[in-house]
Amino acid sequence: MPWVIAVIIVSVHANRTGTLPLPLADWQSYSLSALLAVLGILILVLGIKACPMRVVMGFGSSVLVKRGIYSYTRNPICLSCILLSFSAAIGFKSGSGLAVAALCLLVAYLRALLWEERELERRFGSEYSEYKHKVGMFIPKPPYTGN
Repeated sequence: MPWVIAVIIVSVHANRTGTLPLPLADWQSYSLSALLAVLGILILVLGIKACPMRVVMGFGSSVLVKRGIYSYTRNPICLSCILLSFSAAIGFKSGSGLAVAALCLLVAYLRALLWEERELERRFGSEYSEYKHKVGMFIPKPPYTGN
């Protein structure tokens, strides 16, 4: 969620100073922003619901969650934050906010790729490797049914 807050702060500041406004009509930016926000919140709720709270809080490191929305995407909570970041930038019609949202996407991808993926492969071995090949990092693939 810090990403969303950063995008909002940058977007508000950019709007006040007139920096890089997006050339969108109000109805376009609000409609797209609302769509991304609803999708982001839905994915966030489904991600938290499918994952035991001890895992979300970082206490249950011995459980590989593969059910629910985790059968479509390996990082639903991260994906929801990315969607909410883009929603905020578009809602504020801020090119600067959009740039920050894109930077957040890059950071999330690199963090997942360089640290989290390696750690999960080390911890869960072939079970995670198989899961990783069948389920997209952020972009959903058809559901993975192996539990």
